[in-house]
Amino acid sequence: MAQVVLVSNGPGELYTWLRPVLEEFRRNAPQTRVSISLIPCQFAGGNEATIASAFSPDHLTTPGEYLRAAAGGSAPSGLKVDGGGPGAVIGLGGSAGMAVALGKRLGFPVFRYSFEPGWQPGLEMLLLPDEQTRKRALQRGAPAASSRVVGNLVADVVEASAAVDDPGDPHILLLAGSRDGFAVHLIPFMIALVDELNAALPDARFVWPVSRLLKEETLRSGIAGEQAGTLHGSAGVRQGDVVLTPAGGRLELVSEESRYRHMRSADLAVTIPGTNTLELGIAGVPGLVLLPMNRPEVIPLEGAGHWLGLVPLIGRYLKRYAVKLFVQGLKVPVSLPNKISGLDLMYEVKGRVEPGAIAKLVLELLADADGLARTRAGLLKTMPGPGAAAELVRTVTEHAGLDRA
Repeated sequence: MAQVVLVSNGPGELYTWLRPVLEEFRRNAPQTRVSISLIPCQFAGGNEATIASAFSPDHLTTPGEYLRAAAGGSAPSGLKVDGGGPGAVIGLGGSAGMAVALGKRLGFPVFRYSFEPGWQPGLEMLLLPDEQTRKRALQRGAPAASSRVVGNLVADVVEASAAVDDPGDPHILLLAGSRDGFAVHLIPFMIALVDELNAALPDARFVWPVSRLLKEETLRSGIAGEQAGTLHGSAGVRQGDVVLTPAGGRLELVSEESRYRHMRSADLAVTIPGTNTLELGIAGVPGLVLLPMNRPEVIPLEGAGHWLGLVPLIGRYLKRYAVKLFVQGLKVPVSLPNKISGLDLMYEVKGRVEPGAIAKLVLELLADADGLARTRAGLLKTMPGPGAAAELVRTVTEHAGLDRA
């Protein structure tokens, strides 16, 4: 009997990476014993064990069990059956070092799936979503023989997701990102945008898949409109999972885990740059991608740009200048589908924005049915397709000798 331990850290990775891999083992290698080992992570939501148990693994261990076992130099009990045959550890999110350490304690080779090109000593193989990421991994020292492209697991999840039962006419997604410091300014903009569109689209469903990384305080402050002035937004009133706009529009709040079902139903999305643009592209959803420059200093920057904003007294102005320079010098698209395809598939807006002008753009895009159809076809043709889970399981099975169990 082959043994596999799937290592993961948070809800997003569990739903989009681990579940399709586990289901692939169940379909095509049902004799394999599949366990889940949850590891500690600062971004964990606390409900990972409940989510993972719903996938019906053969065994499940918690982050606390990992830490207690690691303190004694061992692996959590139950992940390995003595005499059970060959095995493998597959990292599907979280610390690569923890996955490697677990593999050493179990005596199993370690495979890691990642969107990032970083190589970790001790890995048997780094499994990657595309050739571009593999090239970057090789440049950073990953061994060529141990770096393999298997595809994008998100495409498997999107393909397996059913559309919602009651889509709107149209069904419009609004995404505020996962950064508290920016979302608090963007939420009032979304409320005002729904308010502008509501009269023209009385049968629409406006849906906001809320990132699990956003704090409750961010939601409260954003809906209350405390930073509404930044993007000419509005305050709303929350009633359960619905935000009512000043003119009576309805913005529905849904779980992040249900976003792919809504993507399968969506006619259009309004979002900001990020990995969500790739998810929308994989689902074939035309998007309006905004890079607001009303107050550049509130846009999250990595590296030096972040630290500039922390300089006392003048930090805000330094960061504003840094963001302006960045955007002015930006010669590549801000949406991943446009960057990957080299085509203008997503409609991008970089500069000052206000709800009325963006609402007009939304209505123009929706009125062009042929244009939306061409965009959807272009996205489905150029974005990653399903099959990554099958290729990942096939690769691990062959290299770890699981097929000889």
